[in-house]
Amino acid sequence: MRDSDTRPTDGDRLLEAFPRAGLGPDSASASVLTIPAREAETVPAETVLDSVLADRYPFELYSHQAAALRALRADEHVCVSTSTASGKTHVYGVEIARRLLDAGVLAPDGTRAADRNEGATALCLYPTKALTNDQRDALDALYEELGLDIRVRVYDGDTPTAERRSIREDADVVLTNVQALNVYLEHHDRWSRFYSALEVVAVDESHTYTGVQGMHAAWILRRLERVLEYWGGDPTYALASATVGNPAAHSEALLGAPVTVVDDDGSPRGARDVVLWNPPPRERSDGMSSETASPAGDGATTGEASSTGDRDVESRVDDGVADRVPASVDAPKVFGHLADDVGTLLFCPSRKLTELSVRRANAHVQANPRTYGEAATARIAPYHAGLGKRTRHARETEFKTDALCGLATTSALELGIDIGSLEATVLMGYPGQRQSFRQRIGRAGRGTDRSLAVLVADHRTLDQYVVSNPEYLLESDVEDAVVDTSNDAVFASHLLCAADEIALGTDDFGSFADADRLRAGIEMWRRAGKLEGHREAAVHYVGPPRPQTDVNVYGTDGTDYRLTLADGVDRDRWGLPEELDLEPVDRNRAARDYHEGAVRLHSGQQFEVVAVDESRPTPVIELVPVDVDYYTRTRTDVNVVDADAEESRTVNGFDLHFGRGTVLVHHDAYDRVSIGNSETVDAGIPTGTDPIAMETQLCWVEVPKTIERTLVETYRDYGVETGVDADAADPPHLGYVAGLHAAEHATIQTAPLELRVDKGDLGGLATLVLDSHYAADGAGSARDPDGSEAVRRVAASDSVPDPGSVPESLRAAEHEIDARSGRLDGPPASGWFIYDGVEGGLGFARAIYESFESLAVRARDQLRECRCGRPNGCPACTFDENCGNDNRPLLRASAIDILELLLGEASIESFDAYDGARGAGSETRRPALFYS
Repeated sequence: MRDSDTRPTDGDRLLEAFPRAGLGPDSASASVLTIPAREAETVPAETVLDSVLADRYPFELYSHQAAALRALRADEHVCVSTSTASGKTHVYGVEIARRLLDAGVLAPDGTRAADRNEGATALCLYPTKALTNDQRDALDALYEELGLDIRVRVYDGDTPTAERRSIREDADVVLTNVQALNVYLEHHDRWSRFYSALEVVAVDESHTYTGVQGMHAAWILRRLERVLEYWGGDPTYALASATVGNPAAHSEALLGAPVTVVDDDGSPRGARDVVLWNPPPRERSDGMSSETASPAGDGATTGEASSTGDRDVESRVDDGVADRVPASVDAPKVFGHLADDVGTLLFCPSRKLTELSVRRANAHVQANPRTYGEAATARIAPYHAGLGKRTRHARETEFKTDALCGLATTSALELGIDIGSLEATVLMGYPGQRQSFRQRIGRAGRGTDRSLAVLVADHRTLDQYVVSNPEYLLESDVEDAVVDTSNDAVFASHLLCAADEIALGTDDFGSFADADRLRAGIEMWRRAGKLEGHREAAVHYVGPPRPQTDVNVYGTDGTDYRLTLADGVDRDRWGLPEELDLEPVDRNRAARDYHEGAVRLHSGQQFEVVAVDESRPTPVIELVPVDVDYYTRTRTDVNVVDADAEESRTVNGFDLHFGRGTVLVHHDAYDRVSIGNSETVDAGIPTGTDPIAMETQLCWVEVPKTIERTLVETYRDYGVETGVDADAADPPHLGYVAGLHAAEHATIQTAPLELRVDKGDLGGLATLVLDSHYAADGAGSARDPDGSEAVRRVAASDSVPDPGSVPESLRAAEHEIDARSGRLDGPPASGWFIYDGVEGGLGFARAIYESFESLAVRARDQLRECRCGRPNGCPACTFDENCGNDNRPLLRASAIDILELLLGEASIESFDAYDGARGAGSETRRPALFYS
């Protein structure tokens, strides 16, 4: 059993006890934040619930539970946005019980009033199957405690066919996921009993529906509403969310209806210490530190030394840290140390790292017998979705019973799956958002118990920002979740599904979608032969059966690539199941991550792509299992054409724009990178893929001419300092455009500090010839302020060749942009683009446009505070592993000046190179430089 008297659940004790010389409470490599305990605020159940239910409920209600239940009783849609383990499941669980009692489905003594329920039903939606099954157990336990005979059933792809009919006909509460609901809506006639009586729809972990999945979820819920209206169901929605920055806007975007937000958390919380742990510095063999170990590479262990070699590294900390030991090396050591005494979770970025971390943690314990004992063995194990159900269940049981003291897991345990109590969490790298960070550390110390959380930072932008600005973690606001229903490709696919489920009619105009948009969508599909009829009567679907199966909730462009094992693979040898259960990937991700030669991970197993067959109706990617000592990283070349502004605003003389355009993306080469030390083994291997054209959303920054001229002069003499070779260091604009490039990287990499976005969903381009990327009829000014007008195309006489059919389109675009810059009347503007990396857009570019100043502050801070001491920066401030120009040229000082001037924190008149009398027309023609 774990020894409660020796539990090191405060940060100072951890730093004092960990076997590393020089590490302690005053160490420069670690800091401790203390989050104070919070008392519960409760309300007697009888003040909110009827006596039949209040007498059965064994607890007082937390104040937020009471507020939510009152709003639900008033038939208001509700979003409960509170901390982990604050009783959100009980909100919708108790509300469902109340509805069944009020409808007479249950007698006052809790028994069935009738065997068939036609009075009140409930639908609960979860983001994962694992959480669905866990919440079924939680609801069953709640109703058993209340003495209520409520039938809770799971209905998803794992449900045996023989059981499905009885669930549809007999269940009171059905639990499923949004992707499954998308398919089941077609057969809504089979659910007539259930839908006609539907009173409550619960959307658990609603904050996870953002970006691509968020926009699909929003349309699936709108389709559900059409079906419910057809059958007479009129439910109240209960959304359970972790804390996000915009719970009202996000929830209303999901539902398309007003939502009451309850976010004043009344649950108790024990005191928690948060240790921000920065691994020690390291030197790479090339002396450059241009890349850190990538979480995507799973086994990145560069700089790993023996555990006994840690004893003097603290003395090496200085003011010039260009690289550090990866979190994938140091976090397992902290995990092994804590799990020797207390129940601990280690959150890892990948399944393979869970396995590797257990080995590293054991090695650390065995290498330090003075601390842990001569025969010490850590009682730890990996836990992830790639393990079989029996194995996962066994490890959950072992952890609950103290047979195991530690689990190394992925995000599989982030979403509330019950594994019992624990005292500590360790995070291998910052997870990207405060919401996810808080949810993970919230798994420890549930209730009023004291707990410990350790964030082991990687040497990359977000991690180093957080450890340098610890107050960021304690700010009350968290990142906004983004749901954007303006993506036309996604709307079009769900329009076909809606017409297939129930014919479109006049009632759908303005309710399902904006009337003009719906009219245009119907006309488009009618011309394509998939819809027929008239909107005044009915518009029917006449295309191929089951359009719902064509919806991929992980993509937008409708072109899905199916992943499959190549012929001849010996499944038994590799221990592979009959079905790999791999989700299809969209066109852009297929080209980026699944080109021939790419090595990908699934369930801890490496797979190499050996063939991509695009000749079939559904393209197929063939995989073979491998065991290699490298991972692959794709290089991407980017250009932007036909940018057309829909909205514009000015910030301290800088023009900000939001609009649409065409992004040409070419994932043209890849590198093989050693798992052992993160060094590049083979570089620039051609992928053989063609460029991809995406019509997507953009935001961009236009630098004022005076500021540009001054900074060009200020940094005129900078060349090799930007990272370029000596023979490429001549252009006088190089130091300035290197600053634009660094600012573009920094704003993209710090975007997750403000939004729930993966930086992989964004891309960018810094350019000296901004005007040449605009549509030929003068985009760049907001000519369509309401955003309703379609994106204009360039005239045929001045257009870029069709990038979808011409492999050389990227080069053609570069030549055309260079030619356009030569035809401009005056010097072009300079600046940088940020775009959504998905066909049609995700809404992130718009959100960045609307909150650009906040993002610029974060980017400026990280550039200014990084301790690498290098003019061109490092992975913690300017480098981006996906940079199409190999992170050249970059210049920190120039980027800081640009961002400070944008924020109004500096005046251009204070620069020595400022010459207000010099006119724009005095400039000679500049080179058409642009960098992705």
